[in-house]
Amino acid sequence: SSGINAEYGGKVLRLKDLIPVKFTPMPQEAPGTSTICQEVRYMCAVTHDALTNGSTCVLLRPSGNVITLDCYETLVRGEMVDPVTGDKLREKDVIVLKRGSTGYAGAKNTGEDLVAKKKGAVLMAN
Repeated sequence: SSGINAEYGGKVLRLKDLIPVKFTPMPQEAPGTSTICQEVRYMCAVTHDALTNGSTCVLLRPSGNVITLDCYETLVRGEMVDPVTGDKLREKDVIVLKRGSTGYAGAKNTGEDLVAKKKGAVLMAN
């Protein structure tokens, strides 16, 4: 096979279609600590705002840098120039990244409306 079927869209995903992504790491809280121990691991490449599960992020395709959506709308969208490299951007060079879920069924911003239905009594044994 020349590729892998993509989960969404059903298209074949090829190696040349992949984009290198550069997340800017947060400075270490204390020397010698692992990045995994930190609560916030990455930051916006331009504003240095923390990237959290609540942050909407944008990937700038030519450089691979990840910035916040607020940074994109404020600093990039007007002139369409990558603030880190100075490269001109086109609309297709800007990719809004999809956020992961928390794992809870009621998590907000999943794009799906979840509805609970009562089917009957549930008994639990001790």
